[in-house]
Amino acid sequence: MTNKFLTIFLCAVLAGCGGFAVKKKTSLDYLAIGEMYHKTGDLKKSLNNFNKAVETDANNIEAYASRGALLFDLGEYKDALSDFNIVIKFYPNRSEAYSAAGAALAALGDYIPAREKLLRALKLNPSNVYAISSLGGVYFSTQNYKAAIEEYTKAINLQPVVEFYFMRGAAYQKYGKQKEAETDFKAAGLKEENFPKF
Repeated sequence: MTNKFLTIFLCAVLAGCGGFAVKKKTSLDYLAIGEMYHKTGDLKKSLNNFNKAVETDANNIEAYASRGALLFDLGEYKDALSDFNIVIKFYPNRSEAYSAAGAALAALGDYIPAREKLLRALKLNPSNVYAISSLGGVYFSTQNYKAAIEEYTKAINLQPVVEFYFMRGAAYQKYGKQKEAETDFKAAGLKEENFPKF
């Protein structure tokens, strides 16, 4: 009977002191949960948790970066750009933030400021392959195919992925270099009958 009394007493003390209290989620908790949902493809729950992370701590810059990336994936380029600009404000030497902002501006069709952001990203980190390929996309979209080819070639030299070969092939095709375009389309894994016409 004494052990039962002691157990009840300890439970009452712990409960009164908050020993059984549920821990309130922090901004970092919401950020981690949002990242988990993003990886599993539940974008709505991911966004909700990124929003809670920002609401809980407006100085959680990683929450802005993650939310911006998700918003970009959702095609919400203006909102993504806003988040990327907050990251830049707090971390003006973060190359990834400039390349993300540049990609968002390019998606909005604002090519001159996009180019400026991407060049800033490359000044901070000349090996930022995302900035290089995005700059290639800006040049392609503005019909500067020679510059696009140069940027995609740099990207391929750093990271030879299918997307970069495909885009360089498209730039070669638009630039009138069909043989080079076909070589890149083959490197991208396309069969000749499936070569695109740009």
